[in-house]
Amino acid sequence: MKIDPSNPLHAFAAWTANVDRDWSELARTRARDAFIDVIAVMVPGAAEPVSETVFNLARNWGAGKCAAIGFEGGLSAPMAALVGGTEAHALDFDDNFDPAKAHATAVLAPALLSLADDRDLSGADLIDAYIVGLQIIGRVGQGVNPFHRSRGWHATATVGAVGTAAGCARLLGLDTEKSAHAISLATSLAGGFMSQFGTMTKPLHAGLAASGAVQAALFAEAGITAGSETLHGPNGMGTLMVGQDVEDLRALMADKDEHGQKVVFATNDIGAPLHIEKYGLKVKRFPNCGSVHRALDGLLVLREAHDLNPENVTDIFVRAPAAHLRNLMYERPTNPMEAKFSLEYGLAVGLLTGNATLSDYEPEAISRPEVTALLPLVRKEYVEKLESDFPTEVHVTLKDGSMVQTSIKMPVGSSAAPLSEAQLLEKFDGCVHGRMDKARADMVKGALLSLEHEQSVRNLMALLTRQK
Repeated sequence: MKIDPSNPLHAFAAWTANVDRDWSELARTRARDAFIDVIAVMVPGAAEPVSETVFNLARNWGAGKCAAIGFEGGLSAPMAALVGGTEAHALDFDDNFDPAKAHATAVLAPALLSLADDRDLSGADLIDAYIVGLQIIGRVGQGVNPFHRSRGWHATATVGAVGTAAGCARLLGLDTEKSAHAISLATSLAGGFMSQFGTMTKPLHAGLAASGAVQAALFAEAGITAGSETLHGPNGMGTLMVGQDVEDLRALMADKDEHGQKVVFATNDIGAPLHIEKYGLKVKRFPNCGSVHRALDGLLVLREAHDLNPENVTDIFVRAPAAHLRNLMYERPTNPMEAKFSLEYGLAVGLLTGNATLSDYEPEAISRPEVTALLPLVRKEYVEKLESDFPTEVHVTLKDGSMVQTSIKMPVGSSAAPLSEAQLLEKFDGCVHGRMDKARADMVKGALLSLEHEQSVRNLMALLTRQK
């Protein structure tokens, strides 16, 4: 392969293979925190039926020496990534990443953990590969979004797989040429539609993307070659997964700033700005679709300020970007999967309890009369504007006829309003409570907090397998 710096695939690969590991403290800390957050949600995610089913299949498809969080018995690296990605996304409590419009860590972290476990690599290697992989996830996302996702592609499954392959290539120490093959190969393993939201297949998308990324990197390492125009070519991702009107869409985005999304793949300054520093990650405060969060944050602000409760509220009216509301297709959910994609359910729970927790998404919680009685209070208006151009508005009408309102541009947990380390560890404790004893939970937290200095990721993974 002749490396062409004007080809975005080659530019991404060259940066992936050759960028220095001299990352800032902010970048390293945010990467570490991403692992704390995703492992926290993987622990209860392992108990979800979809995760248990995937593990039972995976151990027949590929045994090996890699640990699967919450389970006994080793798997091959691709199968461990399959299980891990599914676990990470099973509760929809994992982070969001704006440039990609994807759940980046749910794909990237399980893939890297499986390879680091397989090759007995260090925590410093893991953090370095995470920063690199997240950057390429972001760059690929900027090349196809916002329209890739708004047209129904699940970017976690598509963009996530392609960018994560770069992170895996970095972790394996592949050179520029093999890194390019890994990224290119991943385009053939990337796919997933938003029509799967509210079903078991949605979290499976993250598992398939993580496994696909691992496979792509291992294929490339073994000498499998791939095309050079799978991103920007006429039959590449940038056209096939955006649309034949891609040129018109580029012109539309030329003067907009939607998290750097220009529908153009960068070829220069691939690492500047560094996405983990500029954009950060949206760590979830609530275990439901991120499209609920701005509205729920706003309702809780009003609830606290005006002492709102089910007895004094007659109407909750939400105006939000259409791209958010289209994700929330279940007005009257009947099970936990649907409830996670229900604006009405999330706001009803928030009004009733002042929060939304894992227990609110247990099967027996969905049909609570005190919650279902509040669902009709919620109305919504689809605003055909980009999320960066229009904040979510929440208007609440009280029984006395008065109205209170607020607007939320960025949710709690984003870089604009980040969780503190104490809040992040509180989330960790809440997720693992009842699933591992305090002594082991404290050991896991200690290993994660010092992840950069861990000599072997295997030691961490051993703590996370099911113990009798």
